[in-house]
Amino acid sequence: MFEVTGEDISNLNDVDLRTLVVKLCEAELRRVDLPVSALTAGGDQNAPDGGLDVSIALNEHDKQTDFIPRPNTGFQVKVPDMPRSAILEEMAPNGDLRPVIQELARRQGAYIIVSSHGSTADGPLQSRIAAMKEVVNGIPDLPEIHLDFYDRDRLAIWVRQYPGVSLWVQTQLGKSTSGWQGYGNWSGRSEQIGTEYLLDEKCRLYDAQDPKGGQLTVEGGLNRLRKLLAKTGSVVRLIGLSGVGKTRFVEALFDSRVGENALDTANVIYTDMADEPSPSPRDMIHRFVQSAHRVIVVVDNCPPSTHQALAKMNSSSGSSVSLLTVEYDVGEDEPEGTEVFRLEGASEEVIENLIERAAPYLSQINRRSISEFSGGNSRIALALAKSIDRSESVAKLSDEDLFQRLFRQRRSEDSTLLRAAEACSLVYSFDGEVVEGQDAELPILAKLAELSVPELFRNIQELKDRELVQQRSKWRAVLPHALANKLAQRALERTMLIVISDALVFEGPERLLKSFSRRIGYLHHSENAQHLVGQWLSEGGAFGTSGQTESSGAGHAPQCCPSKPRSHIGSVGTGF
Repeated sequence: MFEVTGEDISNLNDVDLRTLVVKLCEAELRRVDLPVSALTAGGDQNAPDGGLDVSIALNEHDKQTDFIPRPNTGFQVKVPDMPRSAILEEMAPNGDLRPVIQELARRQGAYIIVSSHGSTADGPLQSRIAAMKEVVNGIPDLPEIHLDFYDRDRLAIWVRQYPGVSLWVQTQLGKSTSGWQGYGNWSGRSEQIGTEYLLDEKCRLYDAQDPKGGQLTVEGGLNRLRKLLAKTGSVVRLIGLSGVGKTRFVEALFDSRVGENALDTANVIYTDMADEPSPSPRDMIHRFVQSAHRVIVVVDNCPPSTHQALAKMNSSSGSSVSLLTVEYDVGEDEPEGTEVFRLEGASEEVIENLIERAAPYLSQINRRSISEFSGGNSRIALALAKSIDRSESVAKLSDEDLFQRLFRQRRSEDSTLLRAAEACSLVYSFDGEVVEGQDAELPILAKLAELSVPELFRNIQELKDRELVQQRSKWRAVLPHALANKLAQRALERTMLIVISDALVFEGPERLLKSFSRRIGYLHHSENAQHLVGQWLSEGGAFGTSGQTESSGAGHAPQCCPSKPRSHIGSVGTGF
């Protein structure tokens, strides 16, 4: 997918071609640490007269650039092939050399014609350069100027230096990139709420390995992660609850408008493990390590086991790769050799600004009510905002009313869907595909929901469409966790505890029981949860002193009480 060819270049339209040259110039300036502000672009490359499409205006420097031959370089970008006659007309319409070319000559600069349909062997290339020299030689006393012609094949060579740009070209051409992307709207939110990243004076980023807490503001956190990822061989992990904006934060690492020393968009490739990328991140990193290509690899929804394998591979001496993994699970996730940071929910002011952008018709009172309810979780806030009409007021609605709005999302009440969501929320995650065998989990959840397996599957798909269930490979989870905790509490109130106990302890696979024990640890306030755990741990209970081994089939008691549980939907952004 990174092997962009000259034919690929020839298939770009005029707008994409000029954008490509801009991206390449920016990438080359960043590569040698020259100011990107020296680059300007504008005008229509097919206009009959005017200036240059892309210009570089630098002071004298000793940095070694490749495809930008001189500090002052101008590019004229054309889709059609440019034979001698077209070159003469382009450079000197009506026989008069363009003023911008004369100015480049006075600055001892370079003038380059880029043609995406030109494909020149050495002979035709020299003929085109000779035509360019013929034009400038007709001007007496004109200082020497460097002239060159980039055909589609030379442009493809330039593109292949930058993996992120290669992926961008493939995407523009509509080619499959098998789950991998160059820099873009990874979160799916940027276009909806605007591209500007909203800073937050609240300390939202925490260095998980700093014994003093390592509190950072958003801008401070961006600068800190940029500094780490600018180093080859670095490994960084960003963790946090679902909906607090982790992927959007990662996008901002490459946004030069925010903070200092933004990372290079030309050198980043991104994938979400839920998209089942091919090649796998492991194979991708191996390839870049072997080729010594400079690249930042971002792997979203990356489970701990995958992270550990990737980090180990990237720890080899001389690795040219920087690795950033993202995960919603904020449990005991502090792998060795990794800088781990935890992102918390946004302040109420930032959430209100996000709501205002997504739903400008909502009143300030409604924005404040939604913000308070969301607890800093942007996903909850935006989903709830969509469910409210212009004329409604939510200020007097209870938490239960707001929960119902969030769950229904303007649809009619569906008791079957609610039962399915409650049953699935009893566990932290579940296998959403296997339906038969001793490891099948859907039949157990279907029993708890009093539904058939096909009915449960259809309802899970509906929850996924409402963005209340997330998928990673075959695994599913009701998210955000604050919503799942609320649903799980309802399930414990509406389902006989003996039915839950029998299904999960005696009938279900061990993994599902452990997943349930993780969920129940966040329901410490629930009398039903306390009662169920008390039964299990009592003498003669499923995990008591006499019943543990025989009843559980697992050989050990579940971990029912993680520290500092959070369960109220308004506390979603505060962490575990």
